[in-house]
Amino acid sequence: MNKPLNITLNLPSPWLEKIESLAQDKKQPLTDLITDIIGQYLGDNLQNNRLDRLEKQDQDLITRLTILESKDYDIENLKHRFEIMEKLIASLQTQVIPRPLDRIGHSIMTHEEIEDEPDEILTDFLD
Repeated sequence: MNKPLNITLNLPSPWLEKIESLAQDKKQPLTDLITDIIGQYLGDNLQNNRLDRLEKQDQDLITRLTILESKDYDIENLKHRFEIMEKLIASLQTQVIPRPLDRIGHSIMTHEEIEDEPDEILTDFLD
């Protein structure tokens, strides 16, 4: 975590010109360049720390992308299987032939059968 520190320096003009020129060459703000210089002097190169952090973020993004691509493939596979199932169901619906109820084991009672006396119904049931 960075903590702000304001420093006032009296540098020789040639040093200041070199530092400003170096910052322009690197296309880097003067404060960042000075921070990097101090870090190098202390043996802790912030540029390397930033690079390590960016490489970790890059690896994390690659991992997430791989997972997303795998999920996308799974979704496409399921979508394809769903389309096949829809076609199979549609073809089965056209092949279903209505069968008469008496062929399935049910019978339609006629008006005469409904008016049978109760004992006849019972004996019909036993046959």
